[in-house]
Amino acid sequence: MFETLFAPGLDGSSETPLNEQLQTMLRHAILNGSLPAGHRLPASRALADRLAISRNTVLAAYEHLIAEGYLETRQGAGTYVSADLPDTSLTMTAVPDGERTPHSAREKKAARPLSGMPALDQFPTDIWARIAGSVWRHAREAELLYNDPAGYLPLRRAISTYLEAARGVTAGPDQIVITSGLQQGVRLVMESLVEEGRAIVLEDPGYPGMTSAAKTLSNPVVYTRVDSDGAVPPKMAGVPAGLLITSPSRQYPLGQTMPLKRRLEILDWAQRENCFVLEDDYDSEFRYAGRPINSLQGIDGGERVIYGGSFSKSLFLALRLGYLVLPERFVEPLLKHRAAVDSFPSISNQLMLTRFIEEGHFARHIRRLRGVHKTRLGLFMEAAERWLSPYFTFQQSDTGLHVVATSKLNHMRDIELSLIAGRAGVGASPLSETYREQAPQHGLLFGFANLQEREINNRLKELATLLSQQTGF
Repeated sequence: MFETLFAPGLDGSSETPLNEQLQTMLRHAILNGSLPAGHRLPASRALADRLAISRNTVLAAYEHLIAEGYLETRQGAGTYVSADLPDTSLTMTAVPDGERTPHSAREKKAARPLSGMPALDQFPTDIWARIAGSVWRHAREAELLYNDPAGYLPLRRAISTYLEAARGVTAGPDQIVITSGLQQGVRLVMESLVEEGRAIVLEDPGYPGMTSAAKTLSNPVVYTRVDSDGAVPPKMAGVPAGLLITSPSRQYPLGQTMPLKRRLEILDWAQRENCFVLEDDYDSEFRYAGRPINSLQGIDGGERVIYGGSFSKSLFLALRLGYLVLPERFVEPLLKHRAAVDSFPSISNQLMLTRFIEEGHFARHIRRLRGVHKTRLGLFMEAAERWLSPYFTFQQSDTGLHVVATSKLNHMRDIELSLIAGRAGVGASPLSETYREQAPQHGLLFGFANLQEREINNRLKELATLLSQQTGF
């Protein structure tokens, strides 16, 4: 059988790695019935000898197909074609990359490179796939019917343990609510805890998505300026404050870390105003020199500060999982409101993320990303100085996923500059779009972490070429 299956054999001269060629052959044979369910595969050493390849190549192919659910191992008995194959009946025919074309303005926008993304090439997709297969092969009825509006309890326990160790957050799992992202969390807080007529206070400049979310609510929206220490405690005029949203770990977009003195000033202001603070712990995991300052929530002791975070930047954007850490007295009213408007969060990704954290993969992934991001930041800044210094002034940084660059091109809008950067394959957001009432600075927020090391110099060189064509110098 295997002599026929592997004719004409693996191609050592191909750019496709041998283990991927082997995966493709085995997968195809399983799907067309040449390798039926329950069939025992040769031992990895025997197949390696037969194909004249290394045993590690065979093991890599087997492990990948096990993760996908095509193969399964039986203790002491070897590797078999799975009796319960992945469902392919609903699989769409793949379209070659070169033939994929956006069909709407929304798709075209999404296709442009995003700034502020982590090193997605470093995400352990093989581990995630293995966990996904295991979770669904062993899912219990109780999990499939799980409907707690706070979210999956084992995930809340895992988040509680991680936040206490990594961020000094004071909270038990019963104080944590799983959300589909921080913006949904803000809405839940405002609708359930903040009195009508009290204002949402936002940093200016600040995250545009938070502004968009706030403006969908009935509460007034006011802004407080940002200085070198972060958000300035606002002076409320005519409207009482209900909730201040601030990002003390790394202010978005300018990047400063709020010092302890300012944190204490914010907490004192919130007590005087009798309002809440939502701590958006933006980019807290990615500090490349020294340990981060303890969370505002930890300093507050869980009295007035609601801590919010998500896994969009630490793992990947499409995961759509975030969380709130609430003072105990706020949990019940928020969950009552959540049950009425959103019932409970989807269980699927919660099950997988729980295992990912509990098995230690999340902590290892964050440690690995810190090293990768630090290297890429250094390479980016070197290349930026070499190629882009005529056009931008770059702010030095040792945190986060983007670099702030103010524009020297006064005759060009930064929105236009961001489009040019996109043409060079560099994610860059316009700085001016983060301002509301303060006079805007013009520049770009350059993403560096999701650019592979070998790409960085050439991408910035290409951007410099495009800018030179536009400006004449």
